[in-house]
Amino acid sequence: MKSIILLTILLSCHLGSTFGLNSRTPVLQKPRPVQSSLSNRPAKELPAYNQQPIDHRNNISLHLSSEANNDVPVSKRRSSFLTENRILLGQSAGIYLASTIALSKVGLLGEDYSNVLMFQDFGVSILTTVLALIFVKTITKLAADDVLQARDSRKIIHTLSAPLFIICWPLFSDTFGARFFAAFVPFLQAVKLWLAGTSSEEDAEELANAISRSGNKEEALGGPFIYVVILFSAILLSFRDNLSGVIALSTMAAGDGMADIIGRRFGKNNKWFFSESKSIAGSAGFVVASFLCSTLLSIWLLYTNSVAITMTVPVLVGKILFISAVSAMVELFPVGDDNWSVPLTAGILSYLFIQ
Repeated sequence: MKSIILLTILLSCHLGSTFGLNSRTPVLQKPRPVQSSLSNRPAKELPAYNQQPIDHRNNISLHLSSEANNDVPVSKRRSSFLTENRILLGQSAGIYLASTIALSKVGLLGEDYSNVLMFQDFGVSILTTVLALIFVKTITKLAADDVLQARDSRKIIHTLSAPLFIICWPLFSDTFGARFFAAFVPFLQAVKLWLAGTSSEEDAEELANAISRSGNKEEALGGPFIYVVILFSAILLSFRDNLSGVIALSTMAAGDGMADIIGRRFGKNNKWFFSESKSIAGSAGFVVASFLCSTLLSIWLLYTNSVAITMTVPVLVGKILFISAVSAMVELFPVGDDNWSVPLTAGILSYLFIQ
C-alpha cells in the first residue's frame, strides 16, 4: 500500500512536470506578402469608407524574416533541437532526483533511510544510468553505421536492457527507498523515448532506426516506451521484495526478444497451424530464453542475499519453467498487446507460486 501511495506521488511530481516541459511552442506560419497581379484592366475603386492605408513595412519585415529562417542551414536547426532535447532531459533528471531526495529527507521513503544509504543509492543510480545510456548509444551507433540491421539492434536492446540492469540491483541498499533511485534509470529512458517520439525534427532518427521496426520515430512511443514503463513499475512495486518483478522482466525481455530472433531464423517451415506469424521454433526459443534468464538472475540475487525465498532452488527452477511455458502460450494468442500481457502473466504467476 505504501508503494502505491508513493508511486502516485512520484508520478504526479515526475511525469507531470517532465512531460509538461516538453510542450514546445508551436511555430506559427508567417503569412506570405500578398503579390498584386498585373492586369491591363483598371483597378476597381473601393468606396471611400472602405479604404484604409496599407503599411508595406510589415509585409517587408515578414518577408525578410521568412527568408532569414529559410536560410538557416538544416544542420544548425537540427543542432538547436538536439540542444533543446538535452536540456529537457537534464531538467527531467533534476526534477526526479530532487523530489526523490526531498521525499527521503522528510521520512516518506523509510525512517531507517540514512544519508549514507541515500547517497549510496544515488551514486549507484547515476552509475547505472550512465552505463545504460552508453549501452543504448553503442547499439544505435552500430545500427546507424549499418554494422547491425535495425531489427537486430532493436531486439538486442529489448533482450539485454532489463537483465543487465537487474544484475546491478545488489549494488543498491536493502532499504525501501532504494527502489525509487533504481527506478530513475527507466524513468530517464522513458523521457528520452518520449522526446524522440514527439520531436518535430530529425534529431531522433538514429534512435528510431535502432528501436523501431520501420524507422518511424513515433514507434518509440509504442513497444519501447511500454518496455521502460513496465520496468519502472516492476521496480517500484516489487524490486527486491520478491522475485515476481525479476521473472516478469526476464520473460518480457529475454523470452519475447529471443522468440522473434529464433523464429525469424529457424521458424519458416514450422509455423503453428493456428498462426502464420508464430512458429514452433520461436515458441521454443521463448521458453528456453525466459527460463534461463529468470533462473540465472534469480540465483544471482539469492547468492548476493538481495532476495529471500522459502523454497529450495530445485523447486524454484521447476516453477520458473512452468511460468515460462505459460507465458509462451500467452504470447502465441493475440489477446491484447503482448508487451503488456506477457510480463503481467509472468509477474502474477511468480507472485502466486514463488514465495
